[in-house]
Amino acid sequence: MKISRQQWNLGEGGVWAGRYKNSQNLPHWHYDCELFTVDKGALDVMCNGTVYRVESGQSFFIDSGLVHYTHALSPDTEITMIVFDYGIIKPFAAGLALEIPIISADYGLHALYDEVMGEIKSRKPLYSYRAAIDVAKCMTDIYRGERTCPSGAKDGRTDRLKALMSDIDENYADYDLTAAAKFMNMNSSYFSRLFHAVTGISFNRYLTYVRCANAVNMIKSDKDLTMTEIALACGFTTIRNFNRIFRAYTGYAPTRLPDGYVMQENFIPVSASENNPTLNECILLERSDG
Repeated sequence: MKISRQQWNLGEGGVWAGRYKNSQNLPHWHYDCELFTVDKGALDVMCNGTVYRVESGQSFFIDSGLVHYTHALSPDTEITMIVFDYGIIKPFAAGLALEIPIISADYGLHALYDEVMGEIKSRKPLYSYRAAIDVAKCMTDIYRGERTCPSGAKDGRTDRLKALMSDIDENYADYDLTAAAKFMNMNSSYFSRLFHAVTGISFNRYLTYVRCANAVNMIKSDKDLTMTEIALACGFTTIRNFNRIFRAYTGYAPTRLPDGYVMQENFIPVSASENNPTLNECILLERSDG
């Protein structure tokens, strides 16, 4: 699972609304904020290294820049979600974070969803500004009503971690645990615990996945390269090691990779877009831009 920045297309005004069934996605992050309510069922949400169980009727806020994923506990789990540009709340939220991202009270989030959905779909004059104002008002109530704390040192660590993952995207062949820990200015054992806490997987597993994903791309795009050249270019020390690990992560020998193969994590089918961490089992029931 390649942990990367997701880019929401929020449209004019920086607000999007939608409903999902069986929400499942891989670890990712983005600069936008997510506010959602579980309407049916329950889901686990990993946010910035902590896993939360969110039950029916509860709401959850994912702040800008936090690594997170969601995992519905049953296929009929349904959520309503509002995604918005962090700039909408920055005037009062900068430097603050909710102590607990599970929201403890009812701030009229279903009414907010209906208002935002209606405004965006109406395309009336100034609809985007009205939607942003509605979000800002609700988030103001949340920040006033919930316990907050400074968003300090922990955010700095995750920012550095995201910079590491961006560097790994370019220099994956040269990385190992020691080099990654050095990038983070940490000892290897502390870094290993931090990486697993924030992402939910071990660093070595992540690095191996990135290497195999790039090997898949090279096999598909450059037919002139030998398997040995691809293995070395992707950071595998021997062709035997490459063959063994590649088969373990893809289910195929490098020379037998089918045309149109898409790299998967644990053989779970993922969406076609590289920037979309949502799994195919997740169903979009409604959206404000469609």
